[in-house]
Amino acid sequence: MKKSFLIIFLLLTGVLSAQPSQWSEQVSGVTTTLTSVYTVNTTNAWVCGYSGTVLKTSNGGVNWVNVSGNGIPATVSLICISGYQTSTTDAIVTGYLGTDTWVWRTTNGGSNWTQVFSQPGGFINAVSMYSATNGFMMGDPVGARWSLWKTTNGGANWDSTGLYLPQTGSDAGWNNSMIYSPPNIWFGTNNTRIYYSTNNGANFTVIATPGEVNSYAIWNNTPVSGLGLFGGANIYQTTNYGTNWTYLPALGAGNFGGITSTPLIITDNLLFQLIWYVRTTNTIYTSTNFGVNWTADYVNPVTTVQYRHLSKAYPGRGIWAVGTLGKISYHMPLTDVKKISTEVPSAFILHQNYPNPFNPATKIRYEIAKTSDVRLSVFDILGKEITVLANEKHEPGTYEVTFDGSKLSGGVYFCKLESGSFTGIKKLLMVK
Repeated sequence: MKKSFLIIFLLLTGVLSAQPSQWSEQVSGVTTTLTSVYTVNTTNAWVCGYSGTVLKTSNGGVNWVNVSGNGIPATVSLICISGYQTSTTDAIVTGYLGTDTWVWRTTNGGSNWTQVFSQPGGFINAVSMYSATNGFMMGDPVGARWSLWKTTNGGANWDSTGLYLPQTGSDAGWNNSMIYSPPNIWFGTNNTRIYYSTNNGANFTVIATPGEVNSYAIWNNTPVSGLGLFGGANIYQTTNYGTNWTYLPALGAGNFGGITSTPLIITDNLLFQLIWYVRTTNTIYTSTNFGVNWTADYVNPVTTVQYRHLSKAYPGRGIWAVGTLGKISYHMPLTDVKKISTEVPSAFILHQNYPNPFNPATKIRYEIAKTSDVRLSVFDILGKEITVLANEKHEPGTYEVTFDGSKLSGGVYFCKLESGSFTGIKKLLMVK
C-alpha cells in the first residue's frame, strides 16, 4: 500500500547506555524522496527512493555512490531495499510503476539490476533477505489473496507455494511494516490486525490491534521473546506475542511511521532499554525508561524533512535515517566502548575484567594490534550469548568497556574477544 507516513526501523542488540544525540547529516547527492535503508555491516549500506533511485556506501556514509538505472527505470518509485548480511554486492529492491509492482536484484554492487519479479495490479510493501539464500516478500492482496512470496536461491526466483492467506475485507499492508526472522514473520495492515506466523508463512495468526485500525509500523526485537511494538495513531507494547497490548503515552502528533528499541538480553527475556519512534514530523523521539517519558532525540535542521526509514542497527554500528529531499542522517554507533590509548600494542590481548568478582558492573579492557573487525561478547555458563559489547572495526590501540550485570543473576559468565584469527576468553564472576 502506498504510504506517505514516516517509517523507521532500528534494532540495537546490545547493552547500550543512554547518551546524548550523536546525529549528523550526510550528502546523498540527490534531492528525491528516499524511502528505505539497509545496513550490511559497519561500513556498507544501501538506500532506495523515488525516481528509481538507489545509493550505496562502502565507507560509513562518507560517500554515497549513485547506482540508479542500470536496469531500473527512472520512472519507478522504489519503496523497500534489502541487502544480504553475507555480501556487500547483493541487494533486492521493490517498487511500483502505475498499478504494477516490480522487484530487481543485483549481484555486482548495483552495476546491473535484473528484474526478478513483477505482478500486475500488485504492490510489494516489504522484502527481507535473512541469509544469502532465504528471503520473504509481503504485498497487498491480489485476487483476494495476500501476495506472499519466498526465495531459496538468493532472490533469483520467488515462489508463493504454501503461502496462502486469504484477504479479509479490505485488508492491505503498509510499506516496510514487516519483520522477518525465520521461522517468524510479522506484518501490519489497515484492518485492525497484525498477521503473525511461526512457521515461515505456512500458517498465520490474527493479532488484534486494540483501538487502532492501522499498524503502520511494527517491530519485534527477538521473535521468540514475545516482546514487540506497533504504532498506528498511538504506540503499544506487548510481552506475550500480541495477546495483550499496553498503551505507551508519547510526544508529538500524527500517525506513527517507525518504532524501534534497544534490547537488554536477560536469559530468555528482553527488557527495553531505549525506544525510538517517529511520527509525521522531522523529529525522532526516544525514551530511556521503557516509554514512561519521552524526549526529542534529534530534530532535523530542515524543518520540511520527513523521515521515511531508518536502518536496522547492530552493536557498534551506526544508524542511517533517510527521508524526503534526499536527506540522509547518521547516528554514531551507540556503544560505551572507549579508546584509552593510541599506542600500538605488540599483540592482541583480552585482559581480565576488573573488579572480579563484581557487583553489578565491571570493566573489560582489550588491546588491538592492527586494524581489524572486533567482536566482544558475553556468554552465560551454558554458552548462551547474553550481550554483544562491541562489533565494529577498530584501529590499533587499547580499549575499555563497562559490562553492567545489574539485571542478571549472580554466577559465572564468560567474555569472548574475536578479532581476525585471535580469540580470547576470560571468566567473569558476579556475586549478589
